[in-house]
Amino acid sequence: MENNKFNFENHSRDLYEIEKDSQKKLIETNGIKVCWRSWGKGTPLVLLHGGYGSWRHWIKQAIPFSKNHNVLIPDMPGFGESDDLPLPHTPEKIASNLADTLIKLISLNENPLVCGFSFGGLIAGHLSYELINRQLSPRKLILVGPGGLGAKRGEMKTMIARHSKMTEQEVYDAHRTNLEILMFYNPKKVDDFAVHIQKQNTDDHRIKSRPISATDTLAKILKKQEVPLYVIWGEKDASVGVYLEDRMTILRSINPKVRFHVEFNIGHWIMYENEVLFNDILNNIIQD
Repeated sequence: MENNKFNFENHSRDLYEIEKDSQKKLIETNGIKVCWRSWGKGTPLVLLHGGYGSWRHWIKQAIPFSKNHNVLIPDMPGFGESDDLPLPHTPEKIASNLADTLIKLISLNENPLVCGFSFGGLIAGHLSYELINRQLSPRKLILVGPGGLGAKRGEMKTMIARHSKMTEQEVYDAHRTNLEILMFYNPKKVDDFAVHIQKQNTDDHRIKSRPISATDTLAKILKKQEVPLYVIWGEKDASVGVYLEDRMTILRSINPKVRFHVEFNIGHWIMYENEVLFNDILNNIIQD
């Protein structure tokens, strides 16, 4: 138990060291406040986290990309430090709320790069559409292991549910196992910091994102726009399983010019599992 407390204090300090360099703003629209964090200056780079997530999903990208970009990472409505949206929760509501608050952070002549991970990938597609309607078309739309394509979900082991009777150690162990099942391919990459982030993220989430990710909402919204589209997957993404080609087929039918990057022997949370590799991939796409 004492060891967990020690780790908690250290990892909270690690998060603080990254967050303290950001500008943190609560932006309100229609009575709903969204918590945005930003680092650096330059072309806006919007990074959207996944389900059961927060800005911390991008913990290894915030500082590196701030050297050349204005990195903007929200806690999406219903996650982290942002307010909840009224029911029902829909990608259209979330994206509209994000767009309304984002335009208060960037100039109207700054066409942003928009990148989303997992559930944040499908929201990124809707955000792109909202920005287009506000004459702020994204330079590029980059999706990392996105949901919302209407394809089958990969088969995986059942994740461990947490409950109030668990000890602190059992809760941390459950999060570690769940990361190994869903988020990582190499279990050795599941370090204590990742477990700490996962616990904080899941403690703070209020939206059930998986039912939305299981729909084809991303596929439908992409049909309504023409934005340079890039999609990144880890070849061992457990949420995709053997159905990667199905996803590619869907996206090719929507946008024949879509560009894919599949990285071998890496899982769903690719930007944490191998941040050096991912950061090179993302940087190459930005410069393409």
